[in-house]
Amino acid sequence: MKPNQNKSKEYFKSISLMFIVFLFIFSPLALFPQQNPVSLAVLPFENMNGNPDQDYLKGIISYILIEDLSGSEGILVVDRQNIDDLLEEQKLQITGLIDDASAIEAGQLLGASFMLKGSYVFLGQDIFINITLIDVETGSSRTFSQRGYQENTVHLLSEKLLKHMIGSNFSLEVPSGERTILALEQQVPGTLEFFSYIIDARVYIDEEFVGYTTGDATVPLILEVPPGKHTVRVHLTDNFGVLILPEVTFQDWQKKFNLLPGDKIVLEDGTRHFNESLYSIKQLLRESLKVDLGKDEKKQTSHLLDFIDREGKKIKLELSLEFNEIVTPEKGGRAVINFRYQGEEYNFEYFSPHGKDTDFSEEIGKIRLDIGLECNSSYKYELDYSIWRTDVWQGMHRE
Repeated sequence: MKPNQNKSKEYFKSISLMFIVFLFIFSPLALFPQQNPVSLAVLPFENMNGNPDQDYLKGIISYILIEDLSGSEGILVVDRQNIDDLLEEQKLQITGLIDDASAIEAGQLLGASFMLKGSYVFLGQDIFINITLIDVETGSSRTFSQRGYQENTVHLLSEKLLKHMIGSNFSLEVPSGERTILALEQQVPGTLEFFSYIIDARVYIDEEFVGYTTGDATVPLILEVPPGKHTVRVHLTDNFGVLILPEVTFQDWQKKFNLLPGDKIVLEDGTRHFNESLYSIKQLLRESLKVDLGKDEKKQTSHLLDFIDREGKKIKLELSLEFNEIVTPEKGGRAVINFRYQGEEYNFEYFSPHGKDTDFSEEIGKIRLDIGLECNSSYKYELDYSIWRTDVWQGMHRE
């Protein structure tokens, strides 16, 4: 047994050695410390408009950039106090307009790998941000720019910088980043033109009451609204609003919209009386067939239908009809119907004597099939047929 045991030990030693060699070759990051992070110094931004009322953006843009970059692995942002101390010590006045040579000199004193300088200018209701990233060691530089007015405008610049410096593809845009970085007094409001045929319904924007609907579908309620994303909501009474399908629940009509500075947006109110909306989804089909008397006419037709019930299930229907005049054993109109509900077949035959109107109804599953034979005319018979949902009904919003 001992020779076999020795062979087993040698085998496991060989496997262990091969595993260590594999780690050594293919997993260097696990065996050696990672390289030092890239260091970056962000210089104060320059307001190219020269309007002191817009100087506040220097701090906002710098703050968002530094938060983005310092929160990314592989980037070390030089402390702003260290930059200020150096500038004071060296008696340098460094802004976004510093020349590249001075920026490189400052970067060497700070021990930074990169120096970032930037400026911004107002273009209409947007801000155009321009950034120059200087490699302190090589002296090369690259420019990045972005136009917009939101926090995400700066986040997009950060993404470009990270990709260039450390090759990352981080996505820094977030829903909250759609907030404007402009001061309220510098935001040019937009205009909402809101059309509604509803009389004196209350209109809310972001849950704040702003006025009443005009009740004239051709005359809008005109509102001045700050730029950005908003929600408009309309409330009249508990009888008006919109249906939420397929479950069929009831709520006020509302709509989200994004308004650009100085822009205009036109919206039309979707509020309806609930009974009107319920009727429209309750009625699945309504048609008719006519035959002229004494001509031995036979009319045929078919329909394929479906709807989503309140539980979210798709209901499939097939209807085939044949309608004609008969004279024996009794004169009148006859309808022969073949109906399929979720694949299950049903057959019906109806007759109405001449000179009378007769109605028939069949309930199958979640629908009702209505048949009306009008045979009181001396020159034609008519078949009216309709299919209605039975899982919804008018007035259910009051229950």
